[in-house]
Amino acid sequence: MAAEKRVQSDSKSATFYNELAAAICRKARDTEDISLYDRASEALDRALKLSPGNYDARKLKVVVLLGRHQFRKALELAKELIHTTPDDLGVWALLVDVNIALGDYAEAERDAQWVLDLRPGNTLGFVKAASLREWFGDPEGASEFYHEALRRTSINDLDERAWLCTQNARMQLLLGNLKNAAASLDEARKLDSQSLFAAATLANLRTREGQYAEAASLLETRYRAVSSLTNLYDYAEALHRASKAEQAAVLFQEFETKADAARNNPYNANGRLIFYYADRKRAPEKALDIARLEMAIRPDCPAMDAYAWALYRASQFPEAKAQIGRALAVGVRDAATFCHASRITAAAGDEKEAKRLETASHGLDPSACPADAPPPEGARAISK
Repeated sequence: MAAEKRVQSDSKSATFYNELAAAICRKARDTEDISLYDRASEALDRALKLSPGNYDARKLKVVVLLGRHQFRKALELAKELIHTTPDDLGVWALLVDVNIALGDYAEAERDAQWVLDLRPGNTLGFVKAASLREWFGDPEGASEFYHEALRRTSINDLDERAWLCTQNARMQLLLGNLKNAAASLDEARKLDSQSLFAAATLANLRTREGQYAEAASLLETRYRAVSSLTNLYDYAEALHRASKAEQAAVLFQEFETKADAARNNPYNANGRLIFYYADRKRAPEKALDIARLEMAIRPDCPAMDAYAWALYRASQFPEAKAQIGRALAVGVRDAATFCHASRITAAAGDEKEAKRLETASHGLDPSACPADAPPPEGARAISK
């Protein structure tokens, strides 16, 4: 990358090391390769050695902490920086991401508003507003914001434009607009043919279209490029859908062994592991233990949904209903979450609301709520 060449040309420049760290972090955003954050951290350590207290290096440290899922440390450092420089858009934008991860959506919304107010019409503001629109159940609004950010992004910034196109494709998938999603992904892959983020999103589209073998092939490519636990699980799931049960079983077992060993690490696959134990292994108590652990680390909507589902599988229906209610209260509009909510609500005895949620889930993604999923002991199923 160009930033590496600049460092090689002048190894005494803190600015060049910061630029290298920023480029590595952007690549990590696309690939979800945790090892890249180690490289970025090393570059930032060099920058801080050359320029102690360097503000830009410290700001990029927040990005690294976010990437490593060290959210509390990221929040602490971001607050220090914003106290020093209260009009820094970049730090306010990082606070949006930190507070979303910590489940503080109201604070994240206030932070995003600061970004928009400090410099109206800036690209960063549109991106952060889009992220929040998604969590608040407005993928249409999120798509509009991503479009606006794309319009304002340099035509020479190919990977950023590809990332924005892929985000828009995700929103179109949430809306059930498969044709629009395909068009956005075509554009993204033209801009960056190596984007793993775009490849994973295309795999989701192929799954929605029933093209399971192609989805598995795309996710295999992603896993071979970055052998993370999340990528391993997604590849195994895709193989299972593609009727390659034996291959999938081997990978699921590998996932279980490695993910369980990493459950206490800041960067883990606990989200996938909860559903694996809840649905595949039918080990609800294990799922519940990990869900409680995850809620202590990052109590965001996905963690609340997973915790509610683990409670449901453990036949703790009133608690499950209360927990899924907290997730839905944020406004999330997701087929799988609606599916879980419908099952949980039925188990708690609210048949009418359960049917409404199942209809909402089916309207977004007919495959998200399989009819053959057996309920846990003591649960009421939704009548047909």
